[in-house]
Amino acid sequence: MSALKIAYVVQRYGPEVNGGSETHCRFLAERMARIHRVDLLTTTAIDYTTWKNEYPEGVTELNGVCVRRFGVDHPRNVRKFNKASRRIFEGSHTEEDEAAWMKLQGPYSSRLLEFIAANRGAYDVFVFQTYLYATTFGGLPLVADRAILVPTAHDEPPIYLGIFDKIIPKARRLLCLTPEELAFLQRRFPQSNLNAEVIGVGLDPPPAPAPDSRWDRIRNQIGDSPFILYVGRIDESKGCKTLFEYFERYLDESQSVDLKLVMVGKPVMSLPNHPNVVVTGFVPEATKFHAIRNCRLMALPSPYESLCIAALEAWMLQKPVLANGNCAVLRGQCMRSNGGLWYSDYPEFREGMNELLGNDRLSEALGRQGEMFVRNHCTWEQVDAKLDRILSSVASSSPQTHAGRTAAC
Repeated sequence: MSALKIAYVVQRYGPEVNGGSETHCRFLAERMARIHRVDLLTTTAIDYTTWKNEYPEGVTELNGVCVRRFGVDHPRNVRKFNKASRRIFEGSHTEEDEAAWMKLQGPYSSRLLEFIAANRGAYDVFVFQTYLYATTFGGLPLVADRAILVPTAHDEPPIYLGIFDKIIPKARRLLCLTPEELAFLQRRFPQSNLNAEVIGVGLDPPPAPAPDSRWDRIRNQIGDSPFILYVGRIDESKGCKTLFEYFERYLDESQSVDLKLVMVGKPVMSLPNHPNVVVTGFVPEATKFHAIRNCRLMALPSPYESLCIAALEAWMLQKPVLANGNCAVLRGQCMRSNGGLWYSDYPEFREGMNELLGNDRLSEALGRQGEMFVRNHCTWEQVDAKLDRILSSVASSSPQTHAGRTAAC
């Protein structure tokens, strides 16, 4: 297939960005850039809670991807956003109220939207990642005739807003990350005859172990204690508050004075002051994989996921997972891989912990099965083939592109 001109649009982008959807976006953009010309259109924000402009505005290159950053018009006004959220999720409201909520949700960048409108014919395909943010809401309708959407959708209140009935079905193709995400979208939009399929994700092998001063400092905090590991944004919406509560209760009941919970990620919530909880903050990839290699199991407490990359990374290193079974995606990943256990309440969490910490034979078997699943089903060759087919299909059926106004990277 001949090289295409692709614009990839996402709310924030970069190795410092702490988010599963954004990480998946980076994976796909870098894969596409090996064959095609990829311009990554994004904002200058790093933190989704504030949308503060932190990166410099302009054009840079990152791992073969031409990144074009546009400033956010205004940071998130938390008071106004929370007030608008209460109105649309708890009371009667209009479609105009929902659109106003989306602008407050952000990140709203008028310069990014103006660039998309001015250069719609300069690209064969536009790929938007994540349905939830203003970059997709404002940008996708401008180029719907050549738009692919990676919605990363799950069963949460915003997806039921009426504004998304006019956005998500507009995309020429939807790329889902798991069968559960696809099934959910088909239930949510039953009249739309969505043109959607599961694309999944490929994974590169983890880096070989090497000396790492950051990990040495974390290891000193942990000491010789066994530990369970959480990787990702430390947020109530990710189930972290419940994980803290369940872990502390488990310590009290089991009298496991040595067991620790290590949280790798950026906190956006208040943290418990507990001697057995170690919070590392955001760490480099190499440090993260040191933590995975040394943990007893990976905890996956999130109730909302479209794909859990942390689970796949744990399985690559033959570590079992203990997942929130109330999340259909996590439950499905565990069932397909046979690489972990899942729970729906504290008694099941306690039993899962007892099994995985007390039965080495079971833990090792689950870890091996998880590793085999990743090796067989999460290869870049599979993802690349699907991507090329879909990109070619959308590009060939879109109006012909013309010379654009984009500057060289």
